[in-house]
Amino acid sequence: MSLPRENAAPVAPVANLAGLSHHYGKTVALEGVNLAVPSGCMVGFFGPDGVGKSTLLAVIAGVRKIQKGTVEVLGGNMARAAHRRAVCPCIAYMPQGLGRNLYATLSVYENVDFFGRLFGQSRAERASRIAELLDSTGLAPFADRPAGKLSGGMKQKLGLCCALIHDPDLLILDEPTTGVDPLSRRQFWQLIDRIRTRRSGMSVLVSTAYMDEAEGFDWLVGMDAGKLLAAGTADEIKAKTGTSSLEAAFIALLPEEKRRGHHTITVPPRKAWTGDGAAIEAQGLTKNFGDFTAVDRVSFRIDRGEIFGFLGSNGCGKTTTMKMMTGLLPATEGQVRLFGREVDAHDIETRKRVGFMSQAFSLYTELTVKQNLDLHARLFHLPAKRVASRIAELAGEFGLGDYLDDLAEDLPLGIRQRLSLAVAVIHEPEMLILDEPTSGVDPVARDRFWELLIKLSRDSGVTIFISTHFMNEAKRCDRISLMHAGKVLACDEPAALIRARGKSTLEETFIAYLEDAAPESRSELREPVETSLPVAAPPRARAFSLRRLLAYAGRETLEIRRDPIRLAFALLGPMLLLIVLGYGISFDVEHLSYGVLDRDQTTVSRNYLENFTGSRYFRERPPIRDYDELDRRMESGELRVAVEIPPEFAKDLKRGRSPNVSVWIDGAMPSRGETMREYVQGLHRLYLNNLQRGSPTTAAPAGIQ
Repeated sequence: MSLPRENAAPVAPVANLAGLSHHYGKTVALEGVNLAVPSGCMVGFFGPDGVGKSTLLAVIAGVRKIQKGTVEVLGGNMARAAHRRAVCPCIAYMPQGLGRNLYATLSVYENVDFFGRLFGQSRAERASRIAELLDSTGLAPFADRPAGKLSGGMKQKLGLCCALIHDPDLLILDEPTTGVDPLSRRQFWQLIDRIRTRRSGMSVLVSTAYMDEAEGFDWLVGMDAGKLLAAGTADEIKAKTGTSSLEAAFIALLPEEKRRGHHTITVPPRKAWTGDGAAIEAQGLTKNFGDFTAVDRVSFRIDRGEIFGFLGSNGCGKTTTMKMMTGLLPATEGQVRLFGREVDAHDIETRKRVGFMSQAFSLYTELTVKQNLDLHARLFHLPAKRVASRIAELAGEFGLGDYLDDLAEDLPLGIRQRLSLAVAVIHEPEMLILDEPTSGVDPVARDRFWELLIKLSRDSGVTIFISTHFMNEAKRCDRISLMHAGKVLACDEPAALIRARGKSTLEETFIAYLEDAAPESRSELREPVETSLPVAAPPRARAFSLRRLLAYAGRETLEIRRDPIRLAFALLGPMLLLIVLGYGISFDVEHLSYGVLDRDQTTVSRNYLENFTGSRYFRERPPIRDYDELDRRMESGELRVAVEIPPEFAKDLKRGRSPNVSVWIDGAMPSRGETMREYVQGLHRLYLNNLQRGSPTTAAPAGIQ
């Protein structure tokens, strides 16, 4: 990772923010931010999820509209369309999430080539730049591999190559290493350092939730609740707060109400609990998804009251293993025993002894805190007399008393995590399985969460199986397992693993195990190769660009050719739509059976009924004799429409009166009935028009009823 550089802070800022505020409905993402971001160095924005880091970087990159305030980037106001068109080609923005700016079905080479085409680079220029970038990142041997089949670290490197294809002046990276294993994370920052060495004038803005990662940046901006806490070098921020680590400094900078009562976490020794053997025991646990092996012969044993940590990158098999342990996912091979009994998804008694907290918030957001607790208490068959006292007990223990009547969707992230844990333990389970429960939570809330876990383990003998990305959390576990590519690399106490590898930190120890498991990862990143071909300046944005159109058309063609489903839809979809829209969709209702109760029996009444007889929408049935027959035939479905001509219909018309014609319509299907009524009214209006043209002095029927 980048190390602090001397005289890193330049004179002119790369971005200048004044009074910047941004809201998502009622949620405040940024509030009155004033900041001058130095150029020519690596600037880190650090803080937990939801504090406004991503919004701030998106506004600077020009991908999010400015709601309030002034944003100047690369010497101009981003609110002016002309300036945005001029500088956006000089900005590279890598959004948050593994491979968010990549196309899974395209190969490594094709992804970078597509971005080169978007920036109007010629074929020779693209080939030279792609060769340089892939060689520098170590991706050259994987040029033909689809992006969807790359590891997390390789996806991040490829995303960086796509962002750097046009040699930007400003590189913006939104949490680029979240969920990436320590080895890939270290190689990613080595790559950034090498690129910066070649392009010393390039500014790099990075957001991160890892405090140890942020300490290596040149200049830092701490954020909380959409506001700035501090700005400066890591040493300046630590000196200002009188702390020895950036995490401690961040806690010290938080408002008093947020850090009140916070103290250093200590983990007391584990007690020896008596019981019926191991709480969890896995032997040769394997899970295959087709040809892909997500979990490969995993074995471990966890005793009662033990805090057992699972470390590994996203996609290494942690969550899959946890689901197999709870019976939510059947194992392909091997077995899992909980409390001495083999896991059975239908064994509700064993399931009641386990509490599970998923990685994402999975409670009912439309319910209040109290309603969520009450619902899950009843789902786990707690006695009705016990529910109220148990909710009150958890509310006091987990600090939820002030939030009982608040909706779950309105809770802060840290309180949500506490609620999720309270729900997981409401039935007093003997085991807790927690899948990255503190991801994105601020350090204070994370420490308070861990206080609850330690209390459950040490005081109640609850076995805790937890996965995490944070090394300081892993060091609090009694034992940890290091997992990579579906396999457990090592399993022991954190201190024992560090001693065995002769390293100083747990992260360095994990990296050593990863290098042994994947020897090819030891290869050092190569220095960027200087090319003699000059890089053309990015083209100015226009309302229409034929090159960009052809780039998108080429990419779509490649994706369609490689995806049989998309190809089938591309070829057959238009034909299917043509058939359906041309012939299949019709709102006409034809051949409606109708009967007539003609109480006049004159030529005039028969003339009125000829409109029905001559219409393709109606089909005449035998006449109706009386009301009883009308009811019977309508109820049986023989008739859809019944028309009654009143007595003396013809005489009333000649005398200038307006007789009423009665019509009964089958309304079993409302939409069909509405259509039939429109038909009848249309025929009635047609008769009136013909009658008026033929004899203007003759009165017309008043209408139908």
